[in-house]
Amino acid sequence: MRKVLVAALAIGALAAVASVAFAANTYTLHKASTSANGKGSLAKPIPTNLVFGFRVGETDPSKRATVIEKYAIGAEGLRANTKVKPKCAFTDVDDQAGVPAKCNKALVGKGLVKNAAGASSDQSLSSSAACNLQLRLYNIGTGLAIRLDSNGKPPPPSFQSNVVGCPLPIATAIKAAYKTTKIAGVTASDLRFTVPQNLKHPVTGVDNSIRESVSTIALAKKTINGKEWGFYSKVGCKGARRTVRATFTTEATSSEPARTFTASRQVKC
Repeated sequence: MRKVLVAALAIGALAAVASVAFAANTYTLHKASTSANGKGSLAKPIPTNLVFGFRVGETDPSKRATVIEKYAIGAEGLRANTKVKPKCAFTDVDDQAGVPAKCNKALVGKGLVKNAAGASSDQSLSSSAACNLQLRLYNIGTGLAIRLDSNGKPPPPSFQSNVVGCPLPIATAIKAAYKTTKIAGVTASDLRFTVPQNLKHPVTGVDNSIRESVSTIALAKKTINGKEWGFYSKVGCKGARRTVRATFTTEATSSEPARTFTASRQVKC
């Protein structure tokens, strides 16, 4: 079974520790930090880096989580500006031969995605394979290309390992779009994406479940129309606490409808 398992799921959520459960899945937003102090505003944005991470589990720790199909990730008063960095075409990033050098300047972030995959009929971790993937985030103008690679390495020795490797060679990308929204009444950028079928189920009868994603988007800034913007900038915050939010939607199956859960947490502005 390990030879026919797994591709990848990805990216990130913003938050401090906040653990919640819906149906059988549990969602924990366990990392969120920025390098800049202050609340910022649309008139005076404050460029910042961004570290964020989430974990997905099951109420029974011996099982994989249900497969997640859709994500939406954002935080009150954090806005993305893709004009700050050069962009690269998604088709260039989503190339099994590798990301071409011309896309190097479009790289905005890096991280690690940890997955577990196994037979759809057997949700146990003991019969699942670990698949850890290198994560790179590229600016594509409308959002990010989430690039995932196993780098030709064998699967890691355990689910606790941070070593990159997977039963199958993975070299692919997921297209994610930024949508301007409001969180807690303040302008924000939601990063939204849908995981394609070949990553949720790399082989018929096999489920791929994400366990953890941790990413860092580096500080990058540029003066645009007289304002200094970051790829991520602080543009506001109500009170002394910032609402961070991640929404997860599981895929529908023959026995269960799709279910959506939003985890949120208040952190320091």
